[in-house]
Amino acid sequence: MHVEGLDKLRVKAREVRAPARAPEWAIPLVKTALVLLDAALSVACFVAAFYLRQGEPVWGLGGARLAWSAEFAPYAAMLPFVLPIRLLAFFYYDLYRLRGEFSYADEVARIFKATATGSLLIVAATFLYRGGFEFHDFSYARLVFVLDFLFALAAFGALRLTVRRAQSTIRRRGINLIPTLVMGRGEEAALCIREIVSRPEIGYRVIGVVENGPLDGSVPESFEGVPVVGSLDNLADAILDANASEVIVTDPSVSGSLLFDVMMNVGRRRRVEFRIAPSLFNYLPRKTEVDQIGALPMIRLFREPLSDTARVFKRAFDLCIAASALVVLSPLWLLISALIRLDSRGSVL
Repeated sequence: MHVEGLDKLRVKAREVRAPARAPEWAIPLVKTALVLLDAALSVACFVAAFYLRQGEPVWGLGGARLAWSAEFAPYAAMLPFVLPIRLLAFFYYDLYRLRGEFSYADEVARIFKATATGSLLIVAATFLYRGGFEFHDFSYARLVFVLDFLFALAAFGALRLTVRRAQSTIRRRGINLIPTLVMGRGEEAALCIREIVSRPEIGYRVIGVVENGPLDGSVPESFEGVPVVGSLDNLADAILDANASEVIVTDPSVSGSLLFDVMMNVGRRRRVEFRIAPSLFNYLPRKTEVDQIGALPMIRLFREPLSDTARVFKRAFDLCIAASALVVLSPLWLLISALIRLDSRGSVL
C-alpha cells in the first residue's frame, strides 16, 4: 500500500509542474538592462549635479570634435570611478536580485544604503585621486557631490520601484511565479499557503505539500486546496518530479538530518532554495539569512558560503571602506600622536 501510494504521489508531483513561467533568458535580459540603465543614470546624475551647481557647459569643442568642456574636465576625470563604485554598491546590496517578497519599505531602505555608500566612496575617491596629476590642485565643489547623491537617490529609487511595480503586475497574472513545495500540514503551513495564494505579487506559487510522516490512509489528497505530492522520505523525488525551485519547511518535527541530506544533494545540484519557519531554530546552520515572504518571516538556508564573485566584491568593498576611514580619521590620529609626544617620553606607539 505504501509503495503504491508513493507511486501515485510521484505521478501527481509530475502533474503539478507550474505553467506560464517566464523564458529562461528573460530574467538575465532584465538584469542586464537594469545594469545598463544604472550606468547611464550614474553618469546623468553626476553631470546634472555639476550643471546645476556650476552653471557651466558640460560639452565643448576640442578642435573639430565635441569633447568635455574645460570646466567639466576635472569632474569628467572622476567618471571612471563613479560608474564602478555605483554598480558595485548595487551588487553588494543585492539590488540586481529581482525578489518580490520584500516590502516596499525594505526596498527603499536598501536603495538608500546602496546610494549613500556609493556617494561616500565617490567622495573619498575624488579627494584621494583628485582627477590625477593634471587636476591635482583643483578644488572640487562639495555641493556637486551632495546634489549627485540626491539625484541618484531619486533616479535609482524611481527606477527600482517602477521595475518592482511591473514585476508585481506580471506576477498577478500568474507569470514567472516560483514553484514552491510546503512541508507540513500544521497551522503554520496553512498560514503560509494562504499568504502566498492571496498575494501572488510576492512571486511564489505553492504547487504541492510534502507530508512529514508516512504516506498512509490518514493522509489527505490535498491540504488548503494544494495537492499532497510526497513525504520527507521521497522529498528529493518530489522536488525533481515537480520541478520545484523552493521548499518551505513549516513542520517543527521534521528530521534535520534527512532534510539537510536533501538540501546538500538536490539543493546544490538543482539550485533549490530551502526556507525554514522561525519555530525551527534548533536546526539552523551557521550560514542563514532572515527575510520574509509577504507578512511571514522566513529563514533562508545557505547551501554553501559566499561565491568567488561575492568574496571579491566583499573584499574590495572592505578595502574601500577601510581606506576611506583612514583618510577621514588621519587628522585625529595625528593630533592624538602629537599630544602623546608632548605629554610623555619615548615612542608614540
